Amino acid sequence: MFYSTVATAAMLLTLAPSALAVGNANVVNNCGIPVYFASVAQSVHADMSPLPSSGYSESYSLPDVGVSIKLAPNETGSVTQFEFTWADGNIHYDISNINGNPFASGGMQLTPSMSGADGYPTCQPVTCPAGATTCTQAYNLPDDVRTMVCPEDSDLTMVLCPGGSMKREVEFHGHSHRMHARQFR
Repeated sequence: MFYSTVATAAMLLTLAPSALAVGNANVVNNCGIPVYFASVAQSVHADMSPLPSSGYSESYSLPDVGVSIKLAPNETGSVTQFEFTWADGNIHYDISNINGNPFASGGMQLTPSMSGADGYPTCQPVTCPAGATTCTQAYNLPDDVRTMVCPEDSDLTMVLCPGGSMKREVEFHGHSHRMHARQFR
């Protein structure tokens, strides 16, 4: 009995580093305006909060559960969703604009730390160019098929306004306002 307990403990210690070798979902705001976010999952709900100036990061910690990081220029109104699911040794990810595209004028880019050249042809960036009202690489309708797949140890980084932004129109409670922001380069 002692031997099997020691052998089991040794096996678990051997597997522990690989179990912890999962990536992170990161969000960076280059828009020059405040951004709000909420990370929600199957049984996890959160109110929109200001995105810290340093950005946001969370590890893939809920196996087989879809997570949505909702992003918006205000606490209410349309949101873009950075969605991911950690399952079967992979991370499945996409951008969803089904509930609006509030960052259309500044654009977005979701980039994995690995690439398709690493043996995963679907491990690719998702890019929504600045000024495009419809992002063809994002979900725009519920039945779109836009999910990418990378190994679970790949980090995913969502950058809002990847080229920075000088002027943006942002919708606040149904009214359009032009905002001036400093250019980030």
